Amino acid sequence: MKNLVILSVVVLGASFLTSCLTTQEPTCNSSSYAPIVSAIGPKTISVNQPAVFAIGYTLGSDCGKLSDVVAAANGNTVQVGVMGAYTGCACNATTAVSQTTYQFQALKAGTYYIQFLTGNNTFITDTVVVN
Repeated sequence: MKNLVILSVVVLGASFLTSCLTTQEPTCNSSSYAPIVSAIGPKTISVNQPAVFAIGYTLGSDCGKLSDVVAAANGNTVQVGVMGAYTGCACNATTAVSQTTYQFQALKAGTYYIQFLTGNNTFITDTVVVN
């Protein structure tokens, strides 16, 4: 009987250790739009000529990195956002400005409005005339 009690304690202790070993640390992954703080590019281009905009953006945390630059066109208006990917649970706030580019190219002449997302439905708007 004493051996059965000792064996039960050993098995119970081993199961606790095994459950601790298989417990994974939480993963903290997310993605969101990073505020664009500056956008500099040409004001006039020709049809089919690429217009390259230099974009400054802030990720807000040292766990973030650039994921993608996304654009959605609606007529002559193009909305541009910088998507950040965040990995890590213990992140430090940062105000560092990072740089990337966005390339716009129009297939027909006209006046285009490039809106760079700065916050919740707020934009820096650049006007590009395509000849």
